[in-house]
Amino acid sequence: MTFINQLKEDLKKLARLGANISESHTCAIFLPTELLIESSSGVARGSEQSPTSIELVAMHSLSTTLTRDCRLQIGSGLIGWVAQHGRPIHVAPFDLDSATLGIYTESEPIKSLVAVPITMPTEACDARKSAPPCAGVLMCDSRKAFSFTKLQIKHLEDVATQISRLLYWGLFKKQSTSVESSWESFCLKLAQLGDALGSDSVEVLRISVDTFSQVEHEHGISIAVQQSEQFVRLAQQALPPHFPLVRVPNGDILVALDNMMSSFF
Repeated sequence: MTFINQLKEDLKKLARLGANISESHTCAIFLPTELLIESSSGVARGSEQSPTSIELVAMHSLSTTLTRDCRLQIGSGLIGWVAQHGRPIHVAPFDLDSATLGIYTESEPIKSLVAVPITMPTEACDARKSAPPCAGVLMCDSRKAFSFTKLQIKHLEDVATQISRLLYWGLFKKQSTSVESSWESFCLKLAQLGDALGSDSVEVLRISVDTFSQVEHEHGISIAVQQSEQFVRLAQQALPPHFPLVRVPNGDILVALDNMMSSFF
C-alpha cells in the first residue's frame, strides 16, 4: 500500500469518528488537490502557486448519492468558502438545495450543515502574506432539523486538529526527511561547514561498500538493500549532526568532516 493510500485509510477512520460525534448524515474530509498530487508524485513543495481546488479524500455517509470523486473550487460554494477563508460555518436551518454543495448527485433533504477548516502545515502553504489561507475542510451535514451543538462543533474542530497533525507528522516530515538527504542539501551543508571551520579544515570522506554484490548473490536483493540502508542509518547516528552525509547513485556514501576527524571515522 502506498503512503497516500495509507493516509486516506487513516482519514476514513477520522471521518467515521466525526460522523459519530456529530450524529451527521455525511461527514466528509477535503484536502487541497495540489497537496495530493505532490504527495503522490514525490515532487518537492515550495510552489509559488496557491491551491485552486480541494478534493474529497475520505467520508462516512448514509447517502448513496455522494459523489466519490468530488473536486470543488476553492472559494466556490459553502465548502469552498471555508477552504478559502480558513473559517468555520454553521448553517441551520439549511434552506438551500443540496446540489449547491457539489457533493451529491441527487437532491438530499439536508436540514443543517457545519464545516470547519483543517489547517495545513506551513510547508504546504505559500508563505507570502498576500496569499489566501491554505486549508482543507471537515464538513458534516444532517437531515435533522436542529443545529449542531457547541460541544459537537468543538469536537469536530478537535478532529480537524488531529487531521492537521496527521498530515504534518505523516506527510511533511516524511518528505522533509528525503529532501534533507538530497545532493543539493549536502552541498549546502558542506558550504556551511566550510564557512564555520574554514575550507582548509574540511574533507569529504567517501565510503564504498565492496560487499554489496556478494550479499546480494548469497541472500538476495532485498536483504542487500536492507543491510545497505541499515549501514547508512548507523553512519548517520555515529556522526555529529553538523557533518552532512549523502548516498550517491552508485551506492557510495559521502561524508563531510573536520579533517582532524577523518582518520577516526
